[in-house]
Amino acid sequence: MHKIATVIGTTGVGKSQLAVELCKALCGQVINADSMQVYKGLDIITNKMPVHERQDIPHHLMDFLEPEEEYKVTDFQNDATRCIEDLSAKKQLPVVVGGTNYYIQSLLWHSMLITDQETQPKPTELDHLDTQELLTRLQKVDPIMANRWHPSDRRKIIRSLQIYYQTGRPQSEIIKEQQEHHERHGVQSRFKSLIFWLYADPSKLNPRLDDRVDTMIKDGLFDEIKSLRKQVVDGQVKLPGQDLERYQRGLWQAIGYKEFDPYFSAIEQDTHGEKELDKIRNECTERMKSATRRYAKRQVQWIRNKLLPIVAKSKDVDIYLLDATDLDSWETNVRLPAIQVAEAFHKNETMPDPLSLSSIASTMLSPSSSRLDSQTRVLTWQKHTCSVCKATNGESLIVNGDLEWKQHLSSRGHRAALKRQNNATRNQATKQEKRTKIDDTTEE
Repeated sequence: MHKIATVIGTTGVGKSQLAVELCKALCGQVINADSMQVYKGLDIITNKMPVHERQDIPHHLMDFLEPEEEYKVTDFQNDATRCIEDLSAKKQLPVVVGGTNYYIQSLLWHSMLITDQETQPKPTELDHLDTQELLTRLQKVDPIMANRWHPSDRRKIIRSLQIYYQTGRPQSEIIKEQQEHHERHGVQSRFKSLIFWLYADPSKLNPRLDDRVDTMIKDGLFDEIKSLRKQVVDGQVKLPGQDLERYQRGLWQAIGYKEFDPYFSAIEQDTHGEKELDKIRNECTERMKSATRRYAKRQVQWIRNKLLPIVAKSKDVDIYLLDATDLDSWETNVRLPAIQVAEAFHKNETMPDPLSLSSIASTMLSPSSSRLDSQTRVLTWQKHTCSVCKATNGESLIVNGDLEWKQHLSSRGHRAALKRQNNATRNQATKQEKRTKIDDTTEE
């Protein structure tokens, strides 16, 4: 079984830097696992490590795809596996680094989920249907997945329908089968893997992320966006899908392109004054910063809720959390302990207890009885209908999942609506009581 090291974590914590340092110490090469960094050029919007900072360490699966092309998870899995086999044959340590979590998961573990080759999309069959009709179809053939997806998440609804139509089986049934297989036989890893999770406290990380957006703008982010937009206008590049769906596929998912669309659209319309353009630009900048912070939060949630449960079931995978909160302490908190652990891993020596590296490691890596793996959550996910609150279409509000339902019940809006409903009920009861008294008096 080949050995690999993997560096994961949120955006902005120094994953690329640690990967280079590990390669220098252990004679390794980097394999990129960031779905945006596979695209040619566009170094700023995709946050590629500058070439001079790579210190002559080869980086594979980076900077090779045209903007209009898509790179499926199975493409990455196959290409990365070939890279690992080639590097291992040369006695070099493959160091996989990136923030695209489903790339990492598909590479490290064998899966029973249907591959893209078995379920090639057929756009003409479903794309002409509106989202509500698609959801109605899914409710008939796979009510569990229909209940799982948000009613407006067209892409995921279509994916579940494709799996059903092309295999004859509901996606939820396949997921349940995979879950039962893992319970009987355990989770099978492809490689003997050492995972480094770089973690930074959000209170310290978020300001760094905001500053990084400002730096990206200064370094030429707008030039890259304008170049992409021009290619679209000139017909050199075609946006996939329609409306919001186009921003859920390929390069167009990169944070920054869609967030600044209002600003560049306003410039192209040439009907706005300078002050108004500055206002739109500032709003778009804040939108990009907010999207970046939310993305970092989702990355941590994925690691804790999806990755850690799988690691716990895998005998050939170890994970170590490194505290990257204080960049001034990088040498002592990140680089040195990472190299020490990686050398022990590489030489088959005894490795330290992952919980012993830091207090935050002990907290974040400790098992949680409330943590469910992703397959269990899919099968137990519930939508909740609030009879008190109304959606924008006037119908009862639908809330997705137990966590959002709990948050909704404690929200100010729900409490206010509940208070109005109770007041209306009391007023109605009071009016009814008065009418009853009047009727009784009349009868007397």
